[in-house]
Amino acid sequence: MTNEQKWLLKAMYSEGYRDIKIIGVYAYFVNPTFFENGGGFKVREHTPRIPCKVLGLNPNTRKYSIASLLGVVEWERVPVDTPIIIETKDREMKRHFAKYDGVNVWFYSLGGTSWSASTIKPCGDWKVRLAENERD
Repeated sequence: MTNEQKWLLKAMYSEGYRDIKIIGVYAYFVNPTFFENGGGFKVREHTPRIPCKVLGLNPNTRKYSIASLLGVVEWERVPVDTPIIIETKDREMKRHFAKYDGVNVWFYSLGGTSWSASTIKPCGDWKVRLAENERD
């Protein structure tokens, strides 16, 4: 992805657009606050769009998450018990996601899950990432 493509996606994300829906050869930016009463996406004349090839998107894929294209983790959408990696200044810890309170990512202590742990802790200033691409 080029710097210009990243810049455009970051700008649209900061304006509240979260998804891209492909219709034909155009990529339409979807802002969930503009959904119709029935909850569906409707193209209007003011709906931002751009040709798919400008963003380097495959027109055969019907929907993209802007956050995933940018590598942004939307913690409020992460399911409980998802494996995460917490980086402290000394080491990396494998833990399970507990919740997101709008500020901190919380995890189950001692490697437990919602099934086995009795306490959760905030990550605070530690770096946190999803463990989905990690190898054992």
